[in-house]
Amino acid sequence: MQIPFVLLAVTVIIFSLIHLTPGDPVQSMLGQDFTPEAAQALRARYQLDRPLLEQYVLWVFRAIQGDLGISIRQSLPVTDMIAQRFPASLQLASLAMVFALLISIPAGIISAVRRNTWVDYLLTGITIGGLSIPNFALALLLIYAFALKLHWFPITGIGGGGDRTPWGYFAPFVLPALALGAYQMAAVARLLRSSMLDVLNQDYIRTATSKGLAFRSVVVGHALKNALIPVVTVIAIQFGYMVGITITIEFIFGIPGMGSAMLEAVTTRDFPVVQGFTLFMAVFFIGANIVADVLYTILDPRISYR
Repeated sequence: MQIPFVLLAVTVIIFSLIHLTPGDPVQSMLGQDFTPEAAQALRARYQLDRPLLEQYVLWVFRAIQGDLGISIRQSLPVTDMIAQRFPASLQLASLAMVFALLISIPAGIISAVRRNTWVDYLLTGITIGGLSIPNFALALLLIYAFALKLHWFPITGIGGGGDRTPWGYFAPFVLPALALGAYQMAAVARLLRSSMLDVLNQDYIRTATSKGLAFRSVVVGHALKNALIPVVTVIAIQFGYMVGITITIEFIFGIPGMGSAMLEAVTTRDFPVVQGFTLFMAVFFIGANIVADVLYTILDPRISYR
């Protein structure tokens, strides 16, 4: 029931921030030498000559119908630009999250089970490193080591339509996915360790152990399932974040994704693109959190939204 109000608030914030920022998109498009008639015609074309409230109502009404406007700079429908850019960002974020979960879940479990041992200290040091290193710095290190020196992976190629083999499709994603997923790997591992430690001290875990169940079964079958509940929230938030805010990674690896398009639209004052992309990402973010709510009920049947 709260989703319509959240989306309404998002549209108000997006529209307000766009129109409060300095700069004239018409002047940016036409350049320094333009006639008042040309500027007025362009404003009328994009309805920038109307009152702000009327512009907002028209934008929201068209957005509800699936029309996010026309790009001022590229003269393309914003929905078409999203359709072109979103798949690359979604694929990159998905692979980055898969990489993060494949490492963070075992690391978090082992670190909690082997608490205060050298294994725990080693994994804690690795996660602190993942939290501390900026993704652009890690990306440059990975490029230098694995692309320039070892020649194992290409630097660019996502969305380029080059090698059609499975490896040719997958290889360009490896380095950006590692650079993008390192922070998420560290964050999820740290959170899972903390959650596992809390669950392992619960009475039902001691009861299951006293019944003679194998320790592995207790950890994986009982403790992990309940420890994952707060982790699911972080995964949903981080996944939505990775899809839309990957500007540095997309710039370094030449990825034609959502982040690079947003950066270009902001610098050129392309109102329809900024508004449309931001609204789309807000809807995607809300959808990711709805999926997380559904997963809560699967992990813990006691949770109900009725």
